[in-house]
Amino acid sequence: MNKEIDSHMHIEEEPTIMMDVQRMAWYKESKAEETPGGNLRFYRRLAHMNQTELGSKLGISKQFVSNMENGIKPISRAMALKLGSLFDVPAGRFI
Repeated sequence: MNKEIDSHMHIEEEPTIMMDVQRMAWYKESKAEETPGGNLRFYRRLAHMNQTELGSKLGISKQFVSNMENGIKPISRAMALKLGSLFDVPAGRFI
């Protein structure tokens, strides 16, 4: 498509190419990183908390927070409910 700005200038626009976002490499990589522990790390950092601070709020150790974030310890439903309430997001993001 061509646009005439004034009688002296012409701008040629390239056609827009649409692509399904789910086929893009960056989307596939980000989805692969979406795990309950990865979500926990994301929301903890978004809240500007370190693992010790989060553990203190939840009544657990820093090491337990680390283990949940790294998938070593699963996040229980009860813990997911606490996390959802703390970060004001659905608990399902942590299960």
